[in-house]
Amino acid sequence: MVNQGLNIVIMGVSCFDGMAGSTRVRNLFEPLLGKGLLRANNLIYETDNKVSIGKEGRLNNINFRIIGFRLGNPFSIFSFWSRGISFLKKNKQAGSKNIIYNYNYPDLKNIFFLMYGRMIGYKIVFDIIEDNRFEAHVGFMNKLRIKTSLVLFKLSRYFTKAYVAISDHLYERAQLNSKGKIPVHLIPITVNLDYFKINGYQVNRNDLKIFYGGSFAPKDGLGYLLDAFEEVSKKDSNIKLILTGLGNPADVDKIKAKIAASAAKERILFKGFLSTEEYYSTLNSCDIFCMTRVNSKFANAGFPFKLGEFLASGKGVIATRVGDVPKYLHNEENSLLINPDSVADIVQALLVFINNPEKINILGAAARRTAETNFDSDKVSMELLSIFNSI
Repeated sequence: MVNQGLNIVIMGVSCFDGMAGSTRVRNLFEPLLGKGLLRANNLIYETDNKVSIGKEGRLNNINFRIIGFRLGNPFSIFSFWSRGISFLKKNKQAGSKNIIYNYNYPDLKNIFFLMYGRMIGYKIVFDIIEDNRFEAHVGFMNKLRIKTSLVLFKLSRYFTKAYVAISDHLYERAQLNSKGKIPVHLIPITVNLDYFKINGYQVNRNDLKIFYGGSFAPKDGLGYLLDAFEEVSKKDSNIKLILTGLGNPADVDKIKAKIAASAAKERILFKGFLSTEEYYSTLNSCDIFCMTRVNSKFANAGFPFKLGEFLASGKGVIATRVGDVPKYLHNEENSLLINPDSVADIVQALLVFINNPEKINILGAAARRTAETNFDSDKVSMELLSIFNSI
C-alpha cells in the first residue's frame, strides 16, 4: 500500500541512467518506494540510458516522461515547456503533500518548472551535489546555465523549503545561503549494499584487477592513475586495469589516446558505459579500487559518489585526501589514503596491495563496515523521508 501523503516529482536527473547522479537518486528513493512510504515521478530532460525506455511510462514504480529539446531547433523549447508543465499538473495529487525534489541547482533548464510547480502547490527541496562556482565552463550555453545557476541559487531561499547537501563544504555553503531561514541537511554518498554480497572472497595474487569507474573528467585524476599503472606494470606482469564510465567526449578521447600510447595498453581494458548488471558484475570481480581525484576546488567541494561502492565491495580501496574523504577513511585502517596529484603515491599504494594481498581482505573488511555504518542507502533514505515529512 503506497502512502498517499507524500507525492514527489524528481527533476534534474534521470532515475534510470547508470551514472552517479542517477544512482544517488535511486539509492535514496528505491528503499522508500519499496516500503510504500511515498510515490515518485521523474521529469527527465534528457537521458544517457543506452537501452531505450520510451518517452513516457512507468518503470521501477516511478512514473516518468522525457521532455528534452534539441539545441539545433530553438523552437523545440516551447514543446519542452508545455510537456513539462503538463507532467507537473498531471502528477500533482489532491490531498497529498506534493514536493519537487530538484537534483542540484536551480538553473535555466528548470526555473520555469520550479516557479510553475510552486504556484500550483508543490514544495521545493534542492539536493546540492557540486559547487557550481568551480564548475568548468564548456560551451556558451553551459557557461550561461552555470552562471545563472549561481544567481538563482542565491534567490532560492525565497522559494525553497529545504536544502540537502552531499558534503560538509556544500552544507556550509547552503547554510550561508539560507541565512537561518531554510533548514539545511547533510546527506552524504549512499550505496545499495544488496549489489555487494561478501561470500568468502579469495584473492588471486596472479590475476589482480584494478578498477576505476567514473566520468573521466580532469577532476578524477585518471591521467595520474594511468601513469602509475604503467610504472607498476614494469614490476608485475599479472595486473590489469579496468576502466568504466561515461564522460565528455573530449575528456574520453584524451584518456583513450593516453591508453593507446601506454606501454601497458594490452592490460588496460576500457569498457566504457555499462548496464547496471554489467557494471556491478565487473566491479565485484575486481580486487583494488582507485579514487584518484585531484586537489582542485571543484574536487574538494563535492564527495566522490563511487567511493561508497568501492568501500561496499569489501576489497582494497585507494583514495586521495580530498574533501570529506578523510572524515570517513583512515590510512591503513579501512583504506590506503594518498596525496592527490601524485603518481608516486599511487604507485606506492598499488604495490602495498600487490605485494601484500592479505591487506586487500583486511582493509576491505573494514571498508565494508564503513559503508554499512555511514552510507547504507536503506538507512540514509529514511533521513530524506524525515525531511519530506518536516516541510
